[in-house]
Amino acid sequence: MQEREFENAPLRFGTNLGLILEYFDMYKNDPDSVSDEMKYLFDNISTDQEGNTRQDGKQLSAAGQDKIKGILQWLNDVRQYGHLKADVYPVYAPEIDNAPDFDFNAYGFQDADLEALPASIVSEAMADKFDNALDAARYLEQVYTSPLSYEYTHINNGEEREWLQNAIESEGEVNLSEEEKLHLFKELVKTEGFEKYLHKNFVGAKRFSIEGVDSLVPMLDHLLQRMADENIPHLQIGMAHRGRLNVLTHTLQKPYAMMLSEFMSTDPMKFLPEDGSLELTNGWMGDVKYHLGGVKTRTDKGITQTVTLANNPSHLEIVGPVVQGRTRAQQDSTNQSGKAVHDTDNSLGVIIHGDAAFPGLGVNPESMNLSNLAGYTVGGALHIITNNRIGFTTEEWDARSTLYASDIAKGFDMPVFHVNADRPEYVLRVIDIAIQYRQKFKKDLVIDLIGYRRYGHNEMDEPMTTNPKLYNEVHEYPTIDNLYGDQLVEEGVLTKEDKESIMQAIQDELRAEHDKINKDDTIVTKDIKTPDEILEGQSNDQETEISRERLAKINEELLTYPEDFKPLKKLGNVLDRRKKPFEDDTALVDWAHAEALAFATINQDGTPIRFTGEDAERGTFAQRHAVLHDPETGKRHTPLHNISDSKASFELYNSPLTEMAVVAYEYGYNVENNEAMAIWEAQYGDFSNMAQAIFDVFMSSAHSKWGERTALTLLLPHAQEGQGPEHSSARLEKYLQLCAENNMTVVNLSSSANYFHILRRQAKYLNTEKMRPLVVMSPKSLLRNSTASQPVSEFVNGQFKEIIVPEYKKTKVKTVVIASGKVAVDILEAEAKNESPNDELLIIRLEQLYPFPSEAIKEVLSGLTNLSEVRFVQEEPQNQGAYHFVLPYLLDIVPSKATLNYVGRKPSASTAEGNGGSYKLVQQSIIENALK
Repeated sequence: MQEREFENAPLRFGTNLGLILEYFDMYKNDPDSVSDEMKYLFDNISTDQEGNTRQDGKQLSAAGQDKIKGILQWLNDVRQYGHLKADVYPVYAPEIDNAPDFDFNAYGFQDADLEALPASIVSEAMADKFDNALDAARYLEQVYTSPLSYEYTHINNGEEREWLQNAIESEGEVNLSEEEKLHLFKELVKTEGFEKYLHKNFVGAKRFSIEGVDSLVPMLDHLLQRMADENIPHLQIGMAHRGRLNVLTHTLQKPYAMMLSEFMSTDPMKFLPEDGSLELTNGWMGDVKYHLGGVKTRTDKGITQTVTLANNPSHLEIVGPVVQGRTRAQQDSTNQSGKAVHDTDNSLGVIIHGDAAFPGLGVNPESMNLSNLAGYTVGGALHIITNNRIGFTTEEWDARSTLYASDIAKGFDMPVFHVNADRPEYVLRVIDIAIQYRQKFKKDLVIDLIGYRRYGHNEMDEPMTTNPKLYNEVHEYPTIDNLYGDQLVEEGVLTKEDKESIMQAIQDELRAEHDKINKDDTIVTKDIKTPDEILEGQSNDQETEISRERLAKINEELLTYPEDFKPLKKLGNVLDRRKKPFEDDTALVDWAHAEALAFATINQDGTPIRFTGEDAERGTFAQRHAVLHDPETGKRHTPLHNISDSKASFELYNSPLTEMAVVAYEYGYNVENNEAMAIWEAQYGDFSNMAQAIFDVFMSSAHSKWGERTALTLLLPHAQEGQGPEHSSARLEKYLQLCAENNMTVVNLSSSANYFHILRRQAKYLNTEKMRPLVVMSPKSLLRNSTASQPVSEFVNGQFKEIIVPEYKKTKVKTVVIASGKVAVDILEAEAKNESPNDELLIIRLEQLYPFPSEAIKEVLSGLTNLSEVRFVQEEPQNQGAYHFVLPYLLDIVPSKATLNYVGRKPSASTAEGNGGSYKLVQQSIIENALK
């Protein structure tokens, strides 16, 4: 036990002198009972009362104890705090309070004490490299205070700490061959030369240049080579706008002419490579050039690799979980039943952060929290902070409460590597260690690439007005192509003429590409058209025949359990009720039952399903029970894995209690795998508010901006049920406000069969030009409501209905009530209590709110010869819900002979009443006014 504790102590030896003394007691009894390094230590440090060295090990004086403690403390401190004295700042080095002094005297020992000890005392990795501990210690200090420094002693796992220590200390000096140095120089020249050309030829144009962290580009190039060595074929990159154009141009090898044409507002697609190796994203509306991404197929590293740069708006860090989702989608094989087969070596995610944004934006800790969760892990992502030491105009001391921008990552047990961006050979070294660590431990890690920003936030800003001390240094500091080029000239790798020739060649190449562009070939226009296939929308035709026999067999399999599995008896009885609709035509299929049947048929049709959400396995309202537990053994059983003829995977995960990162992840997953049905369920609909940016800047507009398609499905519990303001509304109005150009489908359903059919329709259009997100105002009380439940016949013979209209007599109807979701069911149930049906009243259940079914409603209204009034009824306050969205449509289709009236709650700042009794009175008033 003692050995185990020693090996897993957070520090190599720890600072607990008592433990060392216990080893000394063992040593006194039997010198061979301790490790060789301990034996050497005690042999050489043991002293007698006069301070003379003893070799018999009979006693360890107070002076000897202090000396041992000092040596071990020095070794610990160098490893733990060496980064505080490291050469990682190209310019504007901060003053670090309480930085350690690694002078031996301060620790109570001398050079001679270490000279008498073997190098293995310092590090086993140095045993054969140095003659004594003194040389090894000097080298150790150099390693941990070099332009590449490390933070890893905080990691809980002893094996990881030991591996990192050995990897760091055994690597030796950074020593590239002349060929490698020349390649690195040319990569830096391309990177910096591109920025210089843009700065000179497009004065004042925004580009958010990479200058100051230029070594990011050769870093990514080196990463691709290391990935090829590990046979990893896919790289997913997410980054904000700074440096994006350079990464597109050099990592994704976007031709210079394409990029330059975008600055000139001419057609870049004329310069797309003819071999089809580059796919660029662009929609009919387009976006600014520094938000766009692309996909490149490369073969120059020895294997075929795809490099994807995800599209990203100005929401900076929000792309991180999107990239994680895309990476997971590439890692998952979904074309078999049961769970997806997950291969973390099929894709690597790299998320490039800003130094102000990484600690500042909450989506980052949300995303890092996903890193080791079963449903979200990608086997280790690389987080690279392009640290230019400033956020817009805000300096570090105003931007965060921590020393480093990377410090929040340590709370997630990730190693952190700090590297000087202007020491590019060390930048390549950190990739070597990082990829080895990722492959060994399958965990995220952080590389803090510390540099600067040569210009203002954008190239029109004057940073001297707000940050003069920083920019006084930057203005005097050489660019990296000159800095590294001069180093190679001094080393004799290049001549000065060679250096200048290489640098000029890039400028000449850019000028030649620039000259290919016809500046009159403008794409500037006011006539922006939505593609016809987008405007056509989706049809409601039944996509495949669903027989009663097929559903009956599925139902039987859902309720058949393995021999060694027994569900909770009470729950088993509840689930057994799902047999009745297939035994009795009057029995009904409720909401969760309909969902399970839909999922099973979708899997049988060959479409994989990925379903996540807070408490999604059971269902927030104890309705789904898609994953069952044996109360005796704890075994889990997923009934949907038991479906015969299933051709695709079904995965269901309880998500962590977070919305932004999880929804972004599912969005990314579906973007990368258009053939998969990705579903996210909010615990309550209003929880989705925390992910609003995903809906605003990705889900609703990505297709029109970037040509990026998704069919993400959202299930958002929504309805007034007396539960107060926070659990009443999924904010239906916000989604409807985002609707245009057939960009999504928004429904508020009142029928379990309609839910079954909308899910199947959603699956039908996956991986087509007509795929689109689906927003379902999901029910709560309707989950078990008999009016909302339907017989099997509605599943076999039906199809999705945009509106549900009962039988009616055209000449009798005078009043039409239009309502959606739960309030429509409330109205139906109230009307059913009347002793005789009211032929003058027709209730239309508006199931699909967008695209609004104008023609279907108009067809009904136009046939009502005695129509005098149309009432739109909702339970949300008048300024919320669907009313203001549907009003223009209704004004257009309601016959002039009829009046159009609103029935519902008055305008309100809150979504609902806080008192349950008040809710009942208000709700009853709405129902009465709807039916009067």
